Amino acid sequence: MITTNTTAYLLFISAGIVLCYVLFAFLLQKQLRVSATRALALCATALGMGILLGIIGAKLLYGLFRISYLLKTGFGSLFSLRPDEMSYYGGAAGVCFGVFLAAKLLGEKPLKALNAFAFPGAFLAALFRFAERWLGALGTGDYIETPLPFPLAVFEAWNPDFPEYYLAIFMLEGVLSLRVALFAWQNRRDVLCFLRTVFYLCLFQIACESMRAQSLRWLFVRYEQLLCFLVVEAILIWYAVISKKQGIRNWGASVFGLFVCAVGVLCEFMLDGKIVIGEYGLPPVFIYGVMSWALLELAVQEHIARRKLSKVKSFHD
Repeated sequence: MITTNTTAYLLFISAGIVLCYVLFAFLLQKQLRVSATRALALCATALGMGILLGIIGAKLLYGLFRISYLLKTGFGSLFSLRPDEMSYYGGAAGVCFGVFLAAKLLGEKPLKALNAFAFPGAFLAALFRFAERWLGALGTGDYIETPLPFPLAVFEAWNPDFPEYYLAIFMLEGVLSLRVALFAWQNRRDVLCFLRTVFYLCLFQIACESMRAQSLRWLFVRYEQLLCFLVVEAILIWYAVISKKQGIRNWGASVFGLFVCAVGVLCEFMLDGKIVIGEYGLPPVFIYGVMSWALLELAVQEHIARRKLSKVKSFHD
């Protein structure tokens, strides 16, 4: 059932944060070869800075996306800690920046510290998505006529005899984040582990942001969906630029990313009813299938582009 339980939400994410930063301390010892004391110091510093910068980042990005609304109604919501008045991605960026600064302050290599944070960071992202179970309708999708059990859907019993079911998009996002966490663990020795983890966390969100009923948007443009695509494309362009310095052509993935963007825009227009194919238009499940196919193909292109960066390690040492 769709309910709001702030206490359960805070307890769940608090336990998740502790668990993930303990994992981070463990990986710091294994990957950076630092002592337990130093790993705990870096972890504690990153935790403190991550909480502070995470909140600041979540509010700043929310304020940037909602600036026209805030100019009309006032800036009071910038001081609110309501989850629906914060940006998930701004918070994630703040947490990662906290790891970067903590490593700098303690004399460790920030990029190596971020690589060690890739797995626990992706795991933490999954836990934050799962925690939306206690945030009412925030992480839900469209209304569906066919009743589905949790975790596929949640329901609202306005009338006990006729409950309304809504897709549990937050569960899909959590499961996909767990898959990215597994990817980060399997590739933890890759010098681009953190960057690739960010790539895949943003990649699947391009589709998931479209499925969420509540999002920061202007008309049919979803700001955080657009942000995810820009991050994905920026990483692919970085691959190409670094490859060019090595005398290697590697623009295929970034060019294909533009094609995926075009497919995504076309899909959004069809979902919004601005483009109709046939008498009634294509079913949403088909449209999301096309979008997902394009994103999976882009994942393949990322793998191909990464393999061409044979000398990229020199940019991190």
